[in-house]
This record gives sequence, C-alpha cells and structure tokens, in this order.
Amino acid sequence: MTDAPRGGTARSAAEWFVVMRGPDADSESRAFEDWRATSANADAYARFEATWNDSRFLANSSVGRDRDLSRARRKVPPAALLAAGVALLTLLSASLLSDHMGWLGPAAVQQPAATRIAAGDIVRTVRLPDGSRVTIDRGALLSDRSTAGERRFVLLRGRARFEVAHDLARPFTVDAGEGRVVAHGTIFDVGIEGGGVRVILLKGSVEVRDRNAVKSEKGVRRFLAPGEQLVVVRGEVGAPSRASPIFLSWPDAMISFDDTPLAEAVGAFNKIGGRTVRLESGWPTSQRVSGAFRRDDPQGFADALAASFGMEVEAAADGSLVLRPAASGATVSIRRPLKKSQG
Repeated sequence: MTDAPRGGTARSAAEWFVVMRGPDADSESRAFEDWRATSANADAYARFEATWNDSRFLANSSVGRDRDLSRARRKVPPAALLAAGVALLTLLSASLLSDHMGWLGPAAVQQPAATRIAAGDIVRTVRLPDGSRVTIDRGALLSDRSTAGERRFVLLRGRARFEVAHDLARPFTVDAGEGRVVAHGTIFDVGIEGGGVRVILLKGSVEVRDRNAVKSEKGVRRFLAPGEQLVVVRGEVGAPSRASPIFLSWPDAMISFDDTPLAEAVGAFNKIGGRTVRLESGWPTSQRVSGAFRRDDPQGFADALAASFGMEVEAAADGSLVLRPAASGATVSIRRPLKKSQG
C-alpha cells in the first residue's frame, strides 16, 4: 500500500493510525486533523483503517483460526502473494501498535472508543453510569475516556461541573489543557479560558497537577479546599485563592452581581458565550453593578446597564453589543445600583 502525500506533517497514514490509538492521541489530535484535512491523506488513512479492521476480522474467523499452514502448496499464485503482502503490512502495523500501546501480553486490553458529550446552546446535565453527574456549559465539549479500571474525562472546550460518586476502585480524573484534576468524591468545576485552565472546588477534595508531569512524578501538585480556585497556565499550577461567587453560579438560569465593578460584571457575563457585550474604553472604574440577569439574554443585560448608567447600546459589525456614552454627551449620573429581580 502506498500512502498519499503527507501535507504539512511528515507522518504516513500508518504512523498516524498508531499515534491516534496511543497515549498521545489528545495532544496530537489537532495536528492529525490538519493532516487529514487533505483529501489524499484522508483517503490513505481510511484505506489503512479498513485494512486493519479486515485483518482483525479474518484473524478471528473460523477460517483464520483453523488454517493449516503445513498443507500450503509450494507454488504461490500472484493473488496469494498480494494477500501475503497485506497480511505482512498488518502484522508489522500490529507490532508497532503493540510497542506503542502495550497490547502484548494476556493482561493487555484495547481502549474503548471515546464518547463525546456536548451541550449545544443550553446548559446540559448528564447522569453517568457510575452515578456521577456532569453539567456542561453552553458550547462546551467533553470526551469520556473511561475504562473498567478508571473514570477519565477530557474537557476539550468550555467548562463543566462534576459531581463525583464515591468509588475507591475507579479513580476519577479530568484532563483539560495542561492540567489534570484528581477527584475524591466531590463537586468541582473545570473551565478552559484564554491560555489557561481554571479549577474551582465547591465540595470535598481535589488534587490538581501538571498533566505533562504526571508520569514522571515531577511538577507541582496542589490540593484545594472548598471555595478555593486555582489556574493552570503553560503547565504552571498556580497557588490556591478564594473563588469569586461570579464563577460559581454559571449553571443557573440567572447570573447575579452584588456591588460588582462594571467591567468585571461584563467580563463575567461574556464567559457564558453567545453574543458579546463590550464597554467602550474610558469608563470610570467606580461604576458598580448589583442585580440578576438572564444568561441567555445579552440584549436585556446591555439594555439594563445602559438605562442605569446613562449609556446607549449599539450593535457592532461583528454582532457584539457596544455600550458607550449617550449621544447627548450628558455627564453620567449614578443614583443607585440596579435592583435585583424578583423571583
């Protein structure tokens, strides 16, 4: 078999087949998708995958198990030579996979395919087979890599809240970016934001590690107490600090602020996703917001701020909502903060 052109990555289809079934699949997934974006590469990968699946089927069929090689003829027809070549390629690939993934030996077990959990445009709560629950924020994506021996999840984007059922026999871990969270029967949030990962503990105990240093047992490991948070940036596990209430209420339908600086309130609202609200530069830092707002109504949030602080709302070309001083140019006068919504 001849592989297709390799695009920008110097790996063949066979090599990518091995990588994407090994422990580096998460970190290599983006490069793999870039490579497979070329149609010739995608075709080559599909052909290799089909050959691999066919060979595994034949090896476990009654014909494959009952074959008697001692009765083979001396003269081998061309078709048989071709079949032997394919079998040899499969054997070599299997050997490479064995070395890379540890499949050799009676205790080796092939990892099951990952299951993806997505939220879409709503906050979604999913009950897991072990009794745990995970709440996925709008636009978030989670991959379930659990096996019989461990409960393992990879947060690919957004944020999620985990309510972990106690099970000493099956550790519960969540990987996100360069961070790894090890839970001990607890409730915690993990969120990917900017260039880092934020972990917040609501109840119980969690251990946060540098994901890249887990195998070598090097790097910083920190434990969080309930109400604490930390951020992992470029493999550095930050020091714990008190978590802001703004980051804790995201699964609720409403988002609340209590004497919160205006810029901070706008930034927290924008973490929900969807249409962005922006402040025109130059606003005084003394302005503060109190009130409750629907998370799915950025227009209502922007209108309420405009009415309270003497602003006007304008829709920008990129779809965002820009808050700027009212056209009259009158001095902004703040008489009192926004009242909290009833109910």
